[in-house]
Amino acid sequence: MPIVTDYQQVKDVYQEAAELGVALPVFCCEDRETLEAILAAALEVAQEVGVEDVPVLPAWTVRYPPRGQMTLISACGDPVLGIRLMFSDLEVFSGEDSPYGKLRILPHLDHAFPWLDSDILNDFADQFAGVMFDASERPFEENIKLTAEYVDKVSGRVIVEGAVDEIYEADSGSVKNETTTVAHAQRFLEQTGVDIIVPNVGTEHRATIDEVKYNSQRAREISSTVGNILCLHGTSSLGPASLAKLPGDGFVKVNIYTTLAVNGGQAVAREVLRNIGNIFSPSEIEELVAGGVLGPLAGSPDYGENELPIKPKLAMVANPPRRDAWFAAVRERCKDFYHLFNYQRYAT
Repeated sequence: MPIVTDYQQVKDVYQEAAELGVALPVFCCEDRETLEAILAAALEVAQEVGVEDVPVLPAWTVRYPPRGQMTLISACGDPVLGIRLMFSDLEVFSGEDSPYGKLRILPHLDHAFPWLDSDILNDFADQFAGVMFDASERPFEENIKLTAEYVDKVSGRVIVEGAVDEIYEADSGSVKNETTTVAHAQRFLEQTGVDIIVPNVGTEHRATIDEVKYNSQRAREISSTVGNILCLHGTSSLGPASLAKLPGDGFVKVNIYTTLAVNGGQAVAREVLRNIGNIFSPSEIEELVAGGVLGPLAGSPDYGENELPIKPKLAMVANPPRRDAWFAAVRERCKDFYHLFNYQRYAT
């Protein structure tokens, strides 16, 4: 199936999800391995539920200061080149001869600051299913003004998501901001005309360990007023019990990234550690042991997946084993969210 970017078709995907009580997980990525893992997870879930065209929403930031993902796609760091590479991969992955060709793929632009990403917001709008126009760092009145101007410019062309209030950045050292009020959410929606709103309900961006206090009641109060058009950011700061509440609390869209990176990165580290004797020579291992980096058993044939002779082996020093470890871990984590957010309901 072609990539879905038609405004009404995208609206229909969100409407269908809201009616089914599904929250659409929006997975951010900054490399081909993660992009394919997102699609592969959706394909496996589609096969489980017997519906071949479930929606899948890959996303990325551009120059977003905490994590400018399109500056990380290529080593040269050119964000526009990064976007072109990502769309190029999506075109191939969505082709008729691709195993992912029947999925409904809705690419999303995340955290686009108009003062940093105006070129992307304007020049690439028609290639996205949705964009997050993020002026939440600015005072509320200016946020409304900037967001409304962009909505007017792209009306009927692309779904626009707007952030009512800034979401707290974990470990930023800044003062934690206040939860979005119902009145603020309603006014923001009415005066900007966005399709989806991001309220602050206590979550934190890029949190990797402790669960924060998620304000489920406030989310329900907001959604009962504006409808099931909420998007959650800072998902990685929540535990499974809070995550399971999101579809019922009015969230139709849930952004996810940090947990993918944590699971993928740790899987790669484990793959390397298990294969020390297949990656380094005995003398190199001895140096690492002497430096306290590795334990004394690291070079033993009984350690991990070491195979004799202990030496670098092409199959292990090349990239595919680490790619596959990352891919598998991220795919499984994505599947967790598809299940958690009620994708089984597409079978009804």
